[in-house]
Amino acid sequence: MIAAARFLRALGDALDARSRDGADAQLRTVDTACHERLRDLLLEDGRPVFRFSRDGLCYGALVLSDLAVWPWSARLAMRGVERLEFTALPGIGTLAAFLDYAAGLLPAGGIAPRLTPDGLRWGLDLGDSTSDRHPLAEELDVVREVFRSVERGLTIRAGDAMLVSAALEGHVQGTRLVVPLLAGTEREDYQPAHAVNTTLLAVALAHSLELPATERAEAALAGLLHDIGMTRMPAQTLSAARFTPEDREVLRSHPLEGARLLLRQGDRFETAAVVAYEHHLRKDGSGYPRLSYPRAPHRLSEVVAVCDAFDALLATRPDRPALDPATALRQLERSAVTQYDAEVVSALGAVVLGGSAPGGLPLTVR
Repeated sequence: MIAAARFLRALGDALDARSRDGADAQLRTVDTACHERLRDLLLEDGRPVFRFSRDGLCYGALVLSDLAVWPWSARLAMRGVERLEFTALPGIGTLAAFLDYAAGLLPAGGIAPRLTPDGLRWGLDLGDSTSDRHPLAEELDVVREVFRSVERGLTIRAGDAMLVSAALEGHVQGTRLVVPLLAGTEREDYQPAHAVNTTLLAVALAHSLELPATERAEAALAGLLHDIGMTRMPAQTLSAARFTPEDREVLRSHPLEGARLLLRQGDRFETAAVVAYEHHLRKDGSGYPRLSYPRAPHRLSEVVAVCDAFDALLATRPDRPALDPATALRQLERSAVTQYDAEVVSALGAVVLGGSAPGGLPLTVR
């Protein structure tokens, strides 16, 4: 009980700091304290559950009378967080993304209430019903809605995108690193499934390359939104049975469109915008968009470029059949000499074959 009360007070401090528009250093301090209190709680209770309402809050079946006037209970309920459950210790990035959402810093955007990012579950109704859906089906549902929203001319649902990227990052960071490559069953499902696949691969490569935690989080968000510009491409072009030279020229504008969309979202999406713009650049200058002054791309652009190309090779396209993972890897290895960063391609091979990442990366058959 004491550990639960300490966690809730730390949670309130982290939310209060956000409501006061605290500086980044202050947010890191209160987030770290909240994360530490949660770790202490999980040592006592392996699956703590909190319920929030206008009338107060409960820890499991117990009413916490000493926190009866805790102001965030009613505010969380109004944000759709009526129940908060931890099944494991989430990463601090996942916790911070949830805190941003709970404090109202991110738009609601209809995030799926059963989204389970890295040991953290929340929503209106988090029942324990079983399901035979794919373990990433809920994340895919949300990504699908993010893409559809942009297709309709609306802005990117930033809150949904950040929470899903944190969830996928947490999925890769599990004790058994498994990246199931999704396959869209319909043509319109390709982009959301490709976004999820690229995210999972990018985070796995970021781990393999020993990039810092901040860059792994950026890799997740950049991987998820690297092709968001495709939502602004003409439907008749995307649905063509075979691409003409004119179609290809139109499609080559999607990096610029994606960067424009992401830059409108503010500083948090700056790296994602850079990656969206650069992920089709190639070492030998054969990529696009054409640069007036050639320069080295961002490191995460090199990572996402390889992940994007690998997943694309596994899918059937208008001009070629799908490749199996081994053949796709060999093709990328041949291209590493002139087009891709050789270290990144080597890391992908090690990850896919189970060499450098914990547990390996078993690939499912499309």
